[in-house]
Amino acid sequence: MPTLEETSMPAEIAAKFVNYTSKHVFLTGKAGTGKTTFLRKLIQLTHKKAIICAPTGIAAINAAGVTIHSLFQLPFGAFFPDAAGNIINQQITFNFNTPRTLVKHLNMQGNKRRLIQELELLVIDEVSMLRADMLDAIDFALRYIRRSKNVPFGGVQLLFIGDLHQLPPVVKNDEWRVMAGFYKSIYFFDALALQNNPPVYIELDKIYRQDDSVFIDLLNNLRNNKITPADTALLKQHFKQDFKPAADENYITLTTHNHKADSINRERLTQLQTKSYFFEAKVTGEFNEHAYPNDKSLELKVGAQIMFIKNDMTAEKRYYNGKIGVVHHIEKGVVEIELPEDKTVIQISPYTWENVKYKLNEATNEIDENVAGSFVQYPIKLAWAITVHKSQGLTFDKAIIDIGEAFAPGQAYVALSRLRSLKGLVLTSHLRESGLQQDQNIHYFSKTKQPTDVLDQQISSESYDFIRSYLLSAFDLNMARYYFREHMQTFDKSEAKSTKQRYDEWTMDLYKDFQKITATADTFINQLKNLFAEQTEHTLFNVSKRVQAAVKYFSPLIKEVSDKFLAQIEAIKEEKQIKTYLTELLELEIVIYEQLKKIHKSKALLEAIIDGKEFSKADTDALLNVVEREAQLKKAITLKGMVLKVKTATEKKKKEPKPDTKLLSFELYNEGKTLSEIAKERGLSQGTIEGHLAYYVSTQQLDVTKLVKPNKIKNITDAVESQKTKSMATIREFLGKDYSFGEIKMVLASLFPSEE
Repeated sequence: MPTLEETSMPAEIAAKFVNYTSKHVFLTGKAGTGKTTFLRKLIQLTHKKAIICAPTGIAAINAAGVTIHSLFQLPFGAFFPDAAGNIINQQITFNFNTPRTLVKHLNMQGNKRRLIQELELLVIDEVSMLRADMLDAIDFALRYIRRSKNVPFGGVQLLFIGDLHQLPPVVKNDEWRVMAGFYKSIYFFDALALQNNPPVYIELDKIYRQDDSVFIDLLNNLRNNKITPADTALLKQHFKQDFKPAADENYITLTTHNHKADSINRERLTQLQTKSYFFEAKVTGEFNEHAYPNDKSLELKVGAQIMFIKNDMTAEKRYYNGKIGVVHHIEKGVVEIELPEDKTVIQISPYTWENVKYKLNEATNEIDENVAGSFVQYPIKLAWAITVHKSQGLTFDKAIIDIGEAFAPGQAYVALSRLRSLKGLVLTSHLRESGLQQDQNIHYFSKTKQPTDVLDQQISSESYDFIRSYLLSAFDLNMARYYFREHMQTFDKSEAKSTKQRYDEWTMDLYKDFQKITATADTFINQLKNLFAEQTEHTLFNVSKRVQAAVKYFSPLIKEVSDKFLAQIEAIKEEKQIKTYLTELLELEIVIYEQLKKIHKSKALLEAIIDGKEFSKADTDALLNVVEREAQLKKAITLKGMVLKVKTATEKKKKEPKPDTKLLSFELYNEGKTLSEIAKERGLSQGTIEGHLAYYVSTQQLDVTKLVKPNKIKNITDAVESQKTKSMATIREFLGKDYSFGEIKMVLASLFPSEE
């Protein structure tokens, strides 16, 4: 993340707009410019309470977020912002919703509602697929849930990420016939909620995928509707109508329809004479089958062309999303892939995709990610062919593009931009003019992009407005007072016998104390408004001095109110029929403590802006004594025989860590047990145990001569040299089945310790 004093790079500018302004941001960029990398880094570091969502299940899984529909409990169908008027008398044959019908779906309770109420930043990934009416439905939901009906998106900042030149929104003709009465286009940027506050348009411009300048120019012209005769002539040079690549050339075919891609893959797999192996995905917890990121049952054969569908997360970075390979060897527990471009063979492991759900942490009031389910499968799929739709985000060295049939405008760009260079391009059909042209609505929206120097100036003014608004909100205790008063009004003096009613007077006294604090805070807010109104070069410095003094004054007073609530909970929590009252006290205490936290954060954030320093999630976590807070909260929620539904962050972190399975095998070996005894005790195969111990051979903590006979070590070493390979399958085929994969792996680990 950039510091405030840095300027000019698009990614840095985007991060500053997100962290230090309230402006909505549209972050785009050509394929391969690093949008996903930006998102990952932003979520790790931003101080704002953020949630990632996406229009589809697969897009949500890939973004490590949730679907829009599940987050806001939205029903499927079109959304019309006007509940009456010109749609009532029309014959509508599709599902649709209006503000009136949507309300019944938005009655969230408890943690889910508070999660949305605490939200500060909503990230929508793959926004090219987001319809304008869906964004207006999100706007209505946020206003309704956050009780801010007159504020767009309920005061939440939005970060839109995606490439509008890629997958467009899907709208049927009969839907658009009605929607055209409300919207200029179906794209998100024409949502009514954005018309008075459009997003800042920021484009990442460094291309990491292509380094061929001629190709980059061609792609730019495609994006900008400026195709020249030279571009058309260049594409024609790559036209080969009946091109049939040799099996070892490793081309992938990009086509328009699933059935064509599936047919090619099935035909090529059937032609292989080798044995079929089936690998079943391991699915745990909640994981919608429509969002499976790969085949649940993956069929592979030796010789099959595959592509990786994830980046290699190890230090070696041996493969990337879209890299083509060939299945080299398969045996139980072993899948080896040959990488033709690198002339190497690697062994791969299953990958775990996680289904994330968000929950508000009761102790910190921050938004936590929780893993609700997982999908474990090898990160590869058959890749003689793939649809343009599914190729989004992938990178290929060689591709046959078969997209002559009619399809959405601009899809030629999607297909062509998958390639690293023109060298690997083959066109088996001429590209139609309609496929080369971009949608005019996108073209006009792109004209809103401002030069870098203008954006830098805008950050300066917007950050001033942002910190002003944040400070006024931090010291505004009226919402907490409102909740306090609501709680106080639940007392019924006619029920004098109940435990709760006995504390009516105690509650009234504490409420009066909080009212006094709120009144003083209101006076301070007026002082802040006057200081900001001066707008001199010293304004923020003068504000900072007053804020420092205010934090010293208000912090102990608010903390005392919080402590009194916790003490009250502790004092009465063993009494009978008290759980509902205790929950009320705890929820109110959390609201007040969050205000205290926000006051401290506003001071730190102001100082960071003045000093030109970065302010991150870690800085937010360090503001108050989290350990003390969690100890207090844990003590408060533990009742006799039960626990209130509050879970602290520390409790989550203190889950039993998964044991290191390699270390367990190593420890049993050091106890003097044989490999077969370890395998039996652990319920694993001996080959797996050999693999565990190979790791300790590679780290030189274990001598290979204790595990493999000397003559076998020599023969394996000789085979590596004579065959010039590290492939276990090749070595075993050369030496024979008297040599196990485990033995070969251990010798390789001893020969190449730095590569294990």
